[in-house]
Amino acid sequence: MNDKSLECLKLYDMQIKRMAKGRGGVILFTSSGCRLFLECTRNDTFYLRDEAVTNAVRDAGFNNVDTYIRNEEGSLFTEGDDGRKYVMKRWFGGRECDVKSVDDIVETVRTLARLHISLNVVSARGVKVAAQEFNKEPERSWECMALAQDEDNEEVELKASESRIEKKPEISMEKTSVRFGRDAGVRENLEKHTKELKKAANYMRGKKKKNEFEQIALGAMDDFYREAKEATEYISSQRFDDRFMRAKLSCELVHGSFNYHNVFLNAENNETAVTNFERCHNDCQIADLYQFLRKVMEKHDWNVDVAYRMVDEYDKLRPICDDDLDMLVALLRFPEKFWKIINQYYNAGKAWVPAKNIDKLKLVIRQNQGRRELIDKMCGV
Repeated sequence: MNDKSLECLKLYDMQIKRMAKGRGGVILFTSSGCRLFLECTRNDTFYLRDEAVTNAVRDAGFNNVDTYIRNEEGSLFTEGDDGRKYVMKRWFGGRECDVKSVDDIVETVRTLARLHISLNVVSARGVKVAAQEFNKEPERSWECMALAQDEDNEEVELKASESRIEKKPEISMEKTSVRFGRDAGVRENLEKHTKELKKAANYMRGKKKKNEFEQIALGAMDDFYREAKEATEYISSQRFDDRFMRAKLSCELVHGSFNYHNVFLNAENNETAVTNFERCHNDCQIADLYQFLRKVMEKHDWNVDVAYRMVDEYDKLRPICDDDLDMLVALLRFPEKFWKIINQYYNAGKAWVPAKNIDKLKLVIRQNQGRRELIDKMCGV
């Protein structure tokens, strides 16, 4: 981001006190609160969809989200003299959740429960996207491309206008409905990760000369792969068919990336804020709780008391049904951290392994007994 791009800030009604680089853009401290100014690195559809989702979450009662701020011309996008486009988002002060602090963990879990309640409201209401026309070729590709419905209830791809007339952007008053695809849900992810573990194991076993990382990984591979396969088969079994079907029919929504980097405590009005909804999609909401719980457990050496406290605090605000509790345990059975380390190794050229990755691998192996003990206790063993 350069000085020319900062000229775009003149199109926003705000008094900037100071600014700092961060979060992939420039964080602005203004008289109206924090803002995040970003260069667009994806197509228009991505930002229009993200704007619609965050607005819908806010309107459903969850106020502290990173909604977009349109410029004085009413446009979501501001184009600089260099031809690049930029967007402005509401941002937050406060601090990230400290996963080593039990108090922070508890507040974050409560926030997740409240967010899920609001996302259920969003599911019931639906999400409308306001199309915006631009004087350039339409951009059609997007990893999580939303589908809309036209007047005949047929699915159509959201796209920018193909108009080439030289004029300022115009906001279309017509709105289209976002359809949330399932993307890769928990079932698909576990199946994919299990296959990747097997592929990496076969590669390492085929090497004549094995380095320290490979020797340690292969020494633990059989046990971890067995756990991965068992967890994947259980999640994919008929046991959860009805639960996944209910999630699909009700368009149950997850944040999709609920981690401590996207949670700000004491953000505004002493409330917690949640950011980065671009991976919001249709899946079982227990997947969000699992992702955060797993990360916390890695920092707390799979402490049973902390895990139970997290589940209990969430359950107080949004009761967990038996199916979801069973699914949570099944997800915890999958050795995700072990898979992540092995997969990073496999995709990084495999010629040289940093010492820190060897240390991470040793830690995961050491912590695995604690993970198994937590799972056994949650199963009543």
